Amino acid sequence: MKYRILSINCSNARWTALGLSEGGIVRGEINLDLGKRQSSVLPSLVDFFLGSFLLKVTDLDFVAVVNGPGSFTGIKVGVAFSQFLAWACGGKPVIPLSSLETLSYARPGRSHQYVCPLLWAGGGRVYSALFGPAAAGECPKEAMPTRAYSRGELQAALAHSGARERDILFISDAPEKCAGLFAETIIGPFEPAAPRGSADVLLAEHYTHRAIPPQAVRARYLRDPDIG
Repeated sequence: MKYRILSINCSNARWTALGLSEGGIVRGEINLDLGKRQSSVLPSLVDFFLGSFLLKVTDLDFVAVVNGPGSFTGIKVGVAFSQFLAWACGGKPVIPLSSLETLSYARPGRSHQYVCPLLWAGGGRVYSALFGPAAAGECPKEAMPTRAYSRGELQAALAHSGARERDILFISDAPEKCAGLFAETIIGPFEPAAPRGSADVLLAEHYTHRAIPPQAVRARYLRDPDIG
């Protein structure tokens, strides 16, 4: 069956990403650095995006939302709006997506190497996971659990995974901060990474079987907010 999916990603503190697919093919994407304007701009942005294809929210089969980890405020905005949108079009099912997995899925050349995304979590920690090599079109295979790691915890987890550092691509939404946190360690360098609507919506195509009712969607914060 050819599904029509809209993906919404506000998990980054700066970037807002939308993606639209139909029958497994990307129709379009929008990736904007909106910063703190996410909540005020998102409704009109989605309306414009769907309208560009002469579509309404009722024409969707699924809404996909990146529910964390990442920015506390961004996740709250994305999840709440996705729930509202799904309710507004008759209770359409929602597909929750991992921010770390979507970043890994978007990387070219991942069929030959491990990908370790790191999102700045504050307080000397990063949200991270490790995804093994995957062929084009396949979902990333998690080789290390998703959680908030301190520097020592991440080093130990990577060593336990069995992956060699030279086979790992490290990507981050805050490469400068990660470089400081992991100074004088074997981890790095860190390539910059930002959400992409096309990658989000294509990953959602793999997970239609995980779709849940809008009221069941929960933010995946992984840790309490602080000022670190």
